[in-house]
Amino acid sequence: MRKYVVILFFCISYFLTFSSRGQEISFSLDSISKLPGSNYEKLNSYNTLLDSYKKSNNLTQLGFDAHQLAKWIHKEKKWDKAIEIAKIAYLAREKATPFNPELLKRSYYNYANFNRRKENYTIAIRYFRKMIEVKGSDFFNGKAYALIGECYGKIGDLYQAVENQLQAFVDFESKKQKAYIISNHINIAVSYRNIRNRKSNQKVVSHLLIADSLIHTLEKPNSRDLYAIYNNLGLYHKEAIKDHNKAIEYFEKALEIAEKMGVDRNLGQIHYNLGISNINSDNTIAEEHFKQSLSYSKNVNYLIPKIYMGLGISAFTKEEYNVAQEQYRKAFSYYFNVDIPNTDWLPKKEHLAHINDKATLLELLKRKTQAYLEHGKKEKDSSSHLSAIKTVMTSDLLIDIIMKENLSYKSKLFWRSLISEVYILGLEACINSNNKDAAFYFMEKNKALLLIQDITKKKISIPEEVLEQEKKLENEIVKFQNQFKNSSKTQKDSLSAIILSKKSELYHYKDSLSYTYPKYFSSYTIPKMISLSDIKLKDNQIIINYTMAEEVLGALPNAYGMVLSNKHKKVFKIENINQLTDNIYDLRKKLKKPFKTWDDIRRYREVSHLLYNTLISSNIRKELKNKKVTIIADHNISLIPFEALVTDIELGTYLIEESEINYAYSLSFLKENKSIARTSTQDFLGIAPINFSNNLTTLYSSDEEINTANTYYDGSLYTKENATKKNFIKEANKYKILHLATHADASDSIAPWIAFYDNKLIANELTTIKNNAELVILSACNTSLGKLNRGEGLMSLAREFFKSGANTVIPSLWNTNDKSTATITSDFYKNLSNGKTKSQALRIAKLNYLKSNSDADASPYYWASLVLIGDTGTLVPKSNYNLLIYSTIIITTIIVLLLFFRYRRHKQKATVTP
Repeated sequence: MRKYVVILFFCISYFLTFSSRGQEISFSLDSISKLPGSNYEKLNSYNTLLDSYKKSNNLTQLGFDAHQLAKWIHKEKKWDKAIEIAKIAYLAREKATPFNPELLKRSYYNYANFNRRKENYTIAIRYFRKMIEVKGSDFFNGKAYALIGECYGKIGDLYQAVENQLQAFVDFESKKQKAYIISNHINIAVSYRNIRNRKSNQKVVSHLLIADSLIHTLEKPNSRDLYAIYNNLGLYHKEAIKDHNKAIEYFEKALEIAEKMGVDRNLGQIHYNLGISNINSDNTIAEEHFKQSLSYSKNVNYLIPKIYMGLGISAFTKEEYNVAQEQYRKAFSYYFNVDIPNTDWLPKKEHLAHINDKATLLELLKRKTQAYLEHGKKEKDSSSHLSAIKTVMTSDLLIDIIMKENLSYKSKLFWRSLISEVYILGLEACINSNNKDAAFYFMEKNKALLLIQDITKKKISIPEEVLEQEKKLENEIVKFQNQFKNSSKTQKDSLSAIILSKKSELYHYKDSLSYTYPKYFSSYTIPKMISLSDIKLKDNQIIINYTMAEEVLGALPNAYGMVLSNKHKKVFKIENINQLTDNIYDLRKKLKKPFKTWDDIRRYREVSHLLYNTLISSNIRKELKNKKVTIIADHNISLIPFEALVTDIELGTYLIEESEINYAYSLSFLKENKSIARTSTQDFLGIAPINFSNNLTTLYSSDEEINTANTYYDGSLYTKENATKKNFIKEANKYKILHLATHADASDSIAPWIAFYDNKLIANELTTIKNNAELVILSACNTSLGKLNRGEGLMSLAREFFKSGANTVIPSLWNTNDKSTATITSDFYKNLSNGKTKSQALRIAKLNYLKSNSDADASPYYWASLVLIGDTGTLVPKSNYNLLIYSTIIITTIIVLLLFFRYRRHKQKATVTP
């Protein structure tokens, strides 16, 4: 009987709902909710109700009821079903009439938030963005930006996290949403702390102190937020300041709050942090905290692997390497939720593909590598070094997976920086085990991978209109970013919203095309590294590959080298890094001005010869003579012009007098970049503003460079008021050679630039400009310098030109002298036009300068600044090339005719023979 009453009640209430087109949850939905059992158990009844709305096209009521039902199901922690019903709600509200933007935003918000709880962070980001983009309501925009930031933090895109968290402050109402503002200050501090550089560390403490001051203005400060503030201040002092005593002081304050709260997760976390902080001072105390942490963390899955890693680190500091490996085994077991039989187990690709806390896993792999290395050294055990190499290879696989994700460029640089710490450990294992193939692989993988990724995309066939739309959106983002850098605080708030909106538009555009052009838009292909066995060198070729990186950020780096020739392959470790670093900076100081006295010459020879002896091992110095030497530099070594190193301190002989020197970012980059088809038809574009409208100093001799070049290579010259930024952007794609004789500054911390008559071209604008150049000459100051990013190299203007399409770039390593540069470049073009290779042409020009000058005028300051990076091949003028073709045709025709007449004569003789 009761069953029929319920059905009758349902029908009556449905009729009333249908008739009134109710504007809130229906009486039917409310009635079902009051029946016995959980909401999840009553889903059949709920689904019948929702289906009835669909059949009657009552989208407004469907939106209300599905929205509320999704919240109830979510509260019961049935995540997948809650997401499914939330989708029904937003789909209904997208089509409902009348359209209500705030209701739609609420449904988008829930769908995004439920996916966030389920760790579907990419989907969550997409729908938080859709929520923000709905016009007509500002509902929860600040909260959405804050949660987008949190999601980006979870997937390892820390710079996007910060960008969105900063925008959240703009949209929060300062009085009504103070609690959200406090929480956002804490979360953005976490994002900055995870970025791990000096600039971000300053932001960490700033945001935490603001949160601390705000929270004490509340009548009832939130204990959870207070705990988070003290916990993060402790982490800041431990990681950034290295003040463990201060860190412990803050952790103990956080512990006091956590004990009052009684939340296991917080207690487990703070005991773990106290354990890590005490490792170097007292292992017993540290391990006691780790045990306490374990006791609170039985249901805190993300924390357990960290605790076992902490116990492993504690064992490592006591040189108990086998014990450390056992703890790391347990960490892996909990991390991947698998039963691991032994300490040599490593995760495979399928294990790595769907994890979120990648930073912890990379740290765990790094710690495991260190334990293998130290055990191998202590026990002289070669198998431990082999295990270390295998562990580094697994770390490399993890980073490859990360690099395929749609992360911001800065965040990819962050991950490249982290993996460089692991590659350097791998090189140590290779040295100890004489594993040359793995050593070469780590060296190649540690340089310019992102640059190779960028140029690889140029080879993918995409319709021109698609690329033009992408370029248009990217140009708009760059334009607003450049405005942002020099704007006021008020302007920054509005510009940041515009930038995020444009990025969202670009994101949606790429997302919409990801299925049509998956290789270009949906993921980034990891370039295949050239292998050691692939390298075939001629008798006159030698390659010296350097890798330099810190095992821990802020520590002294380690450095390794590898020499390749057609006879042998050698790996070596560079010792005394302190002295090397000091000598590099001393050399740089001496290179920035000409010699004035014999004492200047003597001091330069001394430091230059020291660097020569350090970087070029004694057993290969004789081999370099009369060879073409390719230098693949890294870290601070990239600041050295090797051709200006002194090989004989008494005679003052420079390396350029013995060898032809050129440079490359990596051999894999060289191969990939050379394979790009360049279709420019015209020879030469010369740009020389001479005078500048923005008060830069006049470069009186700069037009001589391009005028002389133009006598060898036909083309276009833009000087003075015609040497504008607009003209360069318009014309750059048409020419094989681009020569810019101007001012530049790649070391500008805000925005590296290159100057034109009317304006500056900012480095990030270069990425949106195509060029087909076989050769770019940047006869401007410091164009081969820039910010050093571990694992990638110097972010120089030269690199940006490669990114936009160049095959070879000749940049400068310091402020050039325009008169000597004009002399050298003029001679260079003469040599190049006569069929010399690019590197031969530059070497001959420098040697000619040295022969023609002496004493102070022969200082490396004048002749060594320009270096050749990239392809070293020939580049003859079009006129010479055409002449060569015509000459070849004529000569071939003459030979054919001569052969024909000779054949004919021979045949005639044969005919008359009796």
